[in-house]
Amino acid sequence: MEQGSDTEHRRGLSRNFHGQKALLQQGRVLACLLFLLSVFCHSKTVSGDELPVAVLISREIKPFIEMVEGFENSLKRSVVRIFLDREKNPFSHDLLYKGTDPSNYSVVVAVGPEALSYLVEKNFSGMAKSASSEKPSTAKPSSSTISSATLSSGTEEPDNPESVDAAYNSSKILYSMVLNPEKIIPDNVSLCGISLDPFTAKPLSEIPRILPFVKKIGILFDPENNSQWFDNAVAGQLFSNIEIIPMHIQKQSDIIELYQQGFYGVDALLFIPDQTVTSPTIIRHVIKQSIARKIPVIGYNSFFDKSGAALSFVIDYEGTGEQMAVMVEGVLRGESCMTSAPPYSIMLNEKVLELFGKKPVIHKD
Repeated sequence: MEQGSDTEHRRGLSRNFHGQKALLQQGRVLACLLFLLSVFCHSKTVSGDELPVAVLISREIKPFIEMVEGFENSLKRSVVRIFLDREKNPFSHDLLYKGTDPSNYSVVVAVGPEALSYLVEKNFSGMAKSASSEKPSTAKPSSSTISSATLSSGTEEPDNPESVDAAYNSSKILYSMVLNPEKIIPDNVSLCGISLDPFTAKPLSEIPRILPFVKKIGILFDPENNSQWFDNAVAGQLFSNIEIIPMHIQKQSDIIELYQQGFYGVDALLFIPDQTVTSPTIIRHVIKQSIARKIPVIGYNSFFDKSGAALSFVIDYEGTGEQMAVMVEGVLRGESCMTSAPPYSIMLNEKVLELFGKKPVIHKD
C-alpha cells in the first residue's frame, strides 16, 4: 500500500512539473507573439525604403500632446515620438527611434519652440540666427524636394558642402506649435510649418464683422517681444477699417497707467501671445478693469473666455495636428510647402456683451 501510494505521489509530482513547464513554454510563446505583433502594428507602414516620420516634442504638456495625437491619427505612416528632457537632450522608448538625424526619417516635425531650436542648432549651427527686428514674420515657401543641381551625384565636390547639407535638412524638417519661428530660424534657411500665432489676417478680419461697434482697438504687448508683430500688422493692413493703438506693457505699473487713462478711449482691448503680458494675474486684472469701463477684451484661448473676455479665438490643437499631417503628406509627395496659420474656433461671451449693451453679429458662414 505504501509503495503504491509513493508511486502515485511521484506520478502526481511529475504531472505537475510537466504541466508547469508547459504553461511556462506557452507563456513564453505568447509573450513572443505579443512582442512581434506590437512591432508589426507599430511598423505597419514601414516597408522597403519608406522611413518613419519623427516628431520631436519640446515638453509633455497637453497642447503639444493633443497636436501630436491629431497628427498621428491623420497620418498614414508610422510616427516616432521623441521628447526633450529638462536638459534638452532627446530620448524615446520607440522601437524605431534612431536619434534625431533627419536622414533617419522621412521628415522630422518639431513641436514647440525648444524642439525647433534644438533641430536648428544641430542642423544649421554654422548659420547666423535671424534677428526678429530685421525679419518680418511673413509666410515663406519652402521647397520639399532637392534639385539635382543642389545634390549632384557627380564626382565633383560641391563648392559649399555645408550649404548642401542645409538644403537637404531644410527639406526634411518642419515645425508646429511655434509662436515666432522667424526668431529661431536663420535668415538663409527656409523651413515651413504651422505658426502658433492665432492673429493672422483671417481671424483679425473677423473682429469688425462680429463686433461692428469696434472702431478703435488697443493692443497690449511688450515691445521687446512683439514690436515686429505690431509693425507687420500695420504694414500688412491686417486691421481693416479699425484704428489700432499700441499699448506697451513692460511692468506692472504700465497696466495701472493704462486704466487710469481710461485705456485711451478704445472700443476694445486685444491680447496677443506675449510672455510679459499674458500671465493669468494680468489677464484677470485687465479684464476686471475693462468690464468696469464697458470695454470688451479679445483673447486667444479658453482661459480668456472663462475670465470674462467678450471674444476669444481658440486654437484647435488636434486640428493643428491634422493640418500638419496633410502638410507632411504633401512634402513627401514632392509638393512645395508654405507656412500656414493654425485652425481655430470662435468663442463669443454674449453675457459679457449684454452687460455693455452691445450685440454681436453672428455669421453663419
